[in-house]
Amino acid sequence: MGHSASRFIQRRFRKEPIISAVVTVGLMNGLLGTLQGQALLAVLGLIVVGGTLSWRTWYWYRRSTPVGDRPAMRYLPDQTSRPQMPVMGLSSKRQSSR
Repeated sequence: MGHSASRFIQRRFRKEPIISAVVTVGLMNGLLGTLQGQALLAVLGLIVVGGTLSWRTWYWYRRSTPVGDRPAMRYLPDQTSRPQMPVMGLSSKRQSSR
């Protein structure tokens, strides 16, 4: 395996560890099922790998597409129906408690 392929695999494992682990398990199931003549295990491994990679592609595509230029929904009116509260100011006379 070349140096560039090794670095690519290392980067993928660091960037997406869960997906990489699931793909590795699926590939090992497929490999062991093929070598031992267990067709069900081999098919299960291929289904896991294919499903994981297709989900990752779908998720990446969905995340990269813009949502649209829809205006934000407002649940409250622009101005409230209640009158504004009066602003309380400090009085110039201080009351002493003597």
